[in-house]
Amino acid sequence: MTVTSVACAPWRIAWAERENERRQRAYRDATDAWRRRDDHLGRLRIEAASFLGCTQPRSGLPVELDDDELVFRVLPVATLVEAEARHVPGLPTPGGFGSLAETSSEVLPAGLRAVDTGMAVVTSRRVAFGGREHRREWRYADLIGPAHHPDVPVTLLPDGGRLSGLLVPAGAVVNFRFYLTLAAADDRAAVIALVDALLAAHQAARPAPVLLAQPDDAPLTAVRPDRRALGAAAVAAVVFVTLGPGALGPGALGSGAWGSHGPVASAEIVTMEVPRAGAVLVPIGPAAPVAPRSRIGSAESAVWSPAVRRPTPPAVSTVVPPVVAVALPSAAAPTVAPAPPTSPVPTPDP
Repeated sequence: MTVTSVACAPWRIAWAERENERRQRAYRDATDAWRRRDDHLGRLRIEAASFLGCTQPRSGLPVELDDDELVFRVLPVATLVEAEARHVPGLPTPGGFGSLAETSSEVLPAGLRAVDTGMAVVTSRRVAFGGREHRREWRYADLIGPAHHPDVPVTLLPDGGRLSGLLVPAGAVVNFRFYLTLAAADDRAAVIALVDALLAAHQAARPAPVLLAQPDDAPLTAVRPDRRALGAAAVAAVVFVTLGPGALGPGALGSGAWGSHGPVASAEIVTMEVPRAGAVLVPIGPAAPVAPRSRIGSAESAVWSPAVRRPTPPAVSTVVPPVVAVALPSAAAPTVAPAPPTSPVPTPDP
């Protein structure tokens, strides 16, 4: 339970609760792993003191066992590995018991290559491997000493010949190395002492109880992720409304948001003249030739035709607005001008 003061802000209390839950979960995971390791080392301590090997199985193994040969460990799946050169830097050296810890990687180190996959068995006299195409065995009398890689579940078994060994599954590496060390050891008491040292070191490394966090320990940057997302969304909405879609960039709304022609730069206002009341809308065709006016005649015979101005099409719309023409009542214009009156021309007297 988190002890809080009355004056603490709600966000500080929420941060303390989340932090304490995270710390307690991490503590439980570490404690469970520690207990599993402790139980495993305890069983290995018992095996080191009392296990002498098994007489079974005697069949289905990669080698034929001698009558007095005992089985310490059987690996249903193992990989035979070999060194690519006689001297490869970076490989583990023979000797040492190792930490009997689980490995974190199954990638072969540089300089080693996988040869075959099959079954392996650890007996009281040797390690034997049998695969699809290769068989190999390493007798303890010829071994310089097992070489356990600290990060990869590879154990090299140098015996004076071509450097080779076994790659075992990561979940079986601890038991394989322990039973190999137990079977190849000349002094069992030394193995027991090594296991006791590992067990004592493990007991001293028990996870410490978790310390609870207080609301006053909350950093000023302890803002919930959902609030940060809401704040960012609000800012984006304000920018979008204020500056328009162009503030997000030309491609922010997608390629098809504005159609195939892209957004319109600006809108244009198109004005059209509305005919006055009483005007007659007539279609305008090609203008016919107009007869010239006569100096003689009545005023009614004159025809007045207003000048027609062709409308200029608007920049945006392609529809031509109708033209308004006003027709005044008048008499039909004569096609031929009237002849002047005939009168005798006065002649001078003789």
